[in-house]
Amino acid sequence: MTNTFIITILLIALAVTAGLLIYIVVRIMLRKEPWPASTGEILARILDGFPLPVFEIDSEHKVTQWNSALEALSGIKKANVLGTSGQWRAFYPEKRPVLADLIADGALEKRIDALYKGKAKKSPLIDGAYEAEDFFPSLGEKGKWYQFTASPIRDNRGVVGAIEILEDVTDQHIAEQNLRYYVGQVTRVQEEERKHLARELHDTTVQTMVALIYQLDNFFAGKPNLTEGETERLRVIYKSLQRGVEEVRRFSRDLRPPVLDDLGLVPGLQWLAGELKKVYNVDITVEATGEEKRLPPEIELALFRIIQEALRNAAKHAMVTTATLRIAYLPEKIEVNVIDSGEGFDLPEKISSLPRDGKLGLAGIAERLQLLGGKMEIHTGKGRGTSVYVEIPL
Repeated sequence: MTNTFIITILLIALAVTAGLLIYIVVRIMLRKEPWPASTGEILARILDGFPLPVFEIDSEHKVTQWNSALEALSGIKKANVLGTSGQWRAFYPEKRPVLADLIADGALEKRIDALYKGKAKKSPLIDGAYEAEDFFPSLGEKGKWYQFTASPIRDNRGVVGAIEILEDVTDQHIAEQNLRYYVGQVTRVQEEERKHLARELHDTTVQTMVALIYQLDNFFAGKPNLTEGETERLRVIYKSLQRGVEEVRRFSRDLRPPVLDDLGLVPGLQWLAGELKKVYNVDITVEATGEEKRLPPEIELALFRIIQEALRNAAKHAMVTTATLRIAYLPEKIEVNVIDSGEGFDLPEKISSLPRDGKLGLAGIAERLQLLGGKMEIHTGKGRGTSVYVEIPL
């Protein structure tokens, strides 16, 4: 067997689970058919028994393998594509490089990123391989989502081709879309409830308490002969009512700060910094760069909640007296960075593990960002402080 054949088999083994590879080998052995003479025919036999769509190209971008699963997916027969550079026809309406073409060319990460618009990333398992996920409208009746991995094939001359393996993840995407829709609806209902509750507290509860304060004022004015003890008791009630009014007003503003709706995100964040100073005695510096502009209300509100949670985490759990909030308005996105020099924490390997680790605030931030198509990076460690970076496209 040639080195190229062996390398191809190893790449398949790395790119899929061991269970699938065992399944293929067992199927071939159970057939009890004689092995073909050439390694190319052997590989074709193996790939035809493989349940996932797979194709292989050489260094000149000619198709050398095209398995039965890919025939069924694309409707393109192996006989019509072998020896041609028509691999793109299975996925795109017009000619363009597929991921395997870029890998066979040894394309730089910058070129891959430009063509796949940030959807491709280096494989954590295979050296020189890339994996990506994309929607292909031409596949199936309503289009299909596929995850695909393209790996280089090497021999002693270097890269001599590439192999690409695809996996249908449409059901997973539909489930994720349904979940995002559900979370989005829940979030919207929560915000409407917050707005309604804030209005009720301000228009009803606060007004009732203020009316009681006026009644006490009138009572004092009409009772000049109260004893010192009676006067003191009434003053305690009076001051308690005043504190209650301030607390309810603060709670109402916290639920839905009017400054956010009236003046925009940055004034709302400056107000938030002042409120956190009162509650937690933390000095928060707000630094805004770029051209400040009003954003759609749902984006401003989501960003405010994200930053509010990040700053509260810093104030409550990081044991700090200062923190920095940086927000940058860029033409196509907004970048936010919340930095503190506090205790830090051990970060789990995956963002999805945050709830299990008790990091519910950060998990909530991740959920809101998912709804906005944004991303989050957390840099932290015991004794190293924490930096929460957030990016939202506009």
